[in-house]
Amino acid sequence: MIKNLILLFLLISPAVKAFSQIPDCGKFRDGKYRMADTRAGAVIIAERNSLYQTETSEVLKAVVRFKISWQDNCSYTLKLDKVIRNENKINFPPDLKIIVKIIETTASGYTQETSSSITNDTYKVVVTKIN
Repeated sequence: MIKNLILLFLLISPAVKAFSQIPDCGKFRDGKYRMADTRAGAVIIAERNSLYQTETSEVLKAVVRFKISWQDNCSYTLKLDKVIRNENKINFPPDLKIIVKIIETTASGYTQETSSSITNDTYKVVVTKIN
C-alpha cells in the first residue's frame, strides 16, 4: 500500500510541476512583435528594446512610443512617451499608462493580459515574435 502511494506520488509530481511552472518571459524583452488587437480592430507592430516600445498601426495610421518599465520577469508597464504619427487624430491622453502581464508563452510568442489607465477592463491579446 505505501509503495503504491509513493509510486503514485512520484508519477504525479513531475506533471504537477510542469503545469505550475512560471512562463519563460525573459526571451520577449527585446524584439519585433505582431499583435492582433481585436478591441482596436487593428494589427499593431511593436518594436521593443530595453527602454522603449514603439507601436505602429497602419489601420489606425498611428505610431506611438512608450517608455517601458519591467515590474518582474513577466509584467511591465508602458507609459506614453511620444506620439510620432497620428493621421486619424486619435486622442492619446498624455498620462496614458498600459499595464501588461504575460500569462502564457510559446516558442513563437505569448498571450498577454492588458489593462490601461483609461479603462477598468482587462483583455487578452496574442502576440507573435516576428524577428
